[in-house]
Amino acid sequence: MTIWIVLGAITLLVAGFILWPVVQQRQKATSSSNDVPDSEIERDLAVYRDQLSEIDRDIDRGVLNAEQATAARIEVQRRILAADQRIKDQTEAPNRTLSPAAPSFIAVGSIALFLLGGFGLYLDLGNPDMPDRPIASRVDEINAIRQAESIDEDRAIVLNRAVSDLSQKLIEDPANLQGWELLGASLMALGRPVEAQTAFLEAVKLSDRDGDYLAMYAESLIRSNNGQINPIALGVLNEAATTDSADPRIQYYIGLADAQDGNVPAAVDRWIALANGAPADAGWLPMVVARIKDAALAQGIDIENRLNVAEAPAPMAGPSEDDVRAAQQMTPEERQEMILSMVSGLAEHLETEPDNPDGWARLMQAYMVLGKPAEALTAYQKAGDIFAGQPDLVNRFDALAKEIGIVTN
Repeated sequence: MTIWIVLGAITLLVAGFILWPVVQQRQKATSSSNDVPDSEIERDLAVYRDQLSEIDRDIDRGVLNAEQATAARIEVQRRILAADQRIKDQTEAPNRTLSPAAPSFIAVGSIALFLLGGFGLYLDLGNPDMPDRPIASRVDEINAIRQAESIDEDRAIVLNRAVSDLSQKLIEDPANLQGWELLGASLMALGRPVEAQTAFLEAVKLSDRDGDYLAMYAESLIRSNNGQINPIALGVLNEAATTDSADPRIQYYIGLADAQDGNVPAAVDRWIALANGAPADAGWLPMVVARIKDAALAQGIDIENRLNVAEAPAPMAGPSEDDVRAAQQMTPEERQEMILSMVSGLAEHLETEPDNPDGWARLMQAYMVLGKPAEALTAYQKAGDIFAGQPDLVNRFDALAKEIGIVTN
């Protein structure tokens, strides 16, 4: 019951603050109702009429020529008309405005409606029996959020440092193709696509307009334009489509251009062909499949039996809540041993099932975090050998190796 009394008192206090200016305004309106509204305007009109007479005298004295006098008369007449209009508005205003009491009734009605609406909403959605969630019961949740924020901040710091270092190196060695690619990728990861355009354009020129670099350049143009594909970006994509590049961005964005032009069936056809030809573990595949289904549903397009997407291999399970709690109770030495065991398990899994690019990337990063650069280099070289026939993955491993310090050039 106490909470209702407190809330009621707060509501009345707020209502008083709202109504007080309305009451004051009503008193001011009443006290000023007997004022003569047009006294100043009448004086202005007298001045304007004198100005018209003065113009005639200036013509007689030769001060103004005929053209100047006409312009002066038009300006004075405009002011006279404006003054007349103000007088007319003030005369008609009392007939158009609400009575002084009307604002008070409106304010009171609004407050009552607000209170009744709030009470009704609480009856519908509120739950006074719901238990509190004190901070102590949300320690794990809060720590997880803080850890994620910390990781994002660390990643941004690393990327900014990489951008600074790469920019300096490219000033000294502007013909470094991989450097321009990595600079563009870092700028894109930092949400700076306009700056990334310059880097990717340099890569396009140095690579003799390679299709992969054309796709990267097109994506930077599209992101700079809030996802809209303008003629320049579409021209770059069409050029990339004539190369032997297998970069999935080419067909995806060309399809998106079709959709933006209103040709959704053509976009769906292109996306289905892209999805059907993709490896099952492609990271972008779920997004494209979802886009196909959304477009088909919205446009009533039949896609039954047209999507032949193989199921991706089940990802390796991460630590459970029990694992996390157990790790929190370990000594630093025990925790380090557990981490080493998990990394060793990942390495063994990749030896038996090597067709897992994300797993190799995680293994490279894990070794560097553990301070084992030799093992990280070995993992990087193995990944390069395994995926030698997929240039996009090789480029991804190269960029990651440079970013985390496995290789320096």
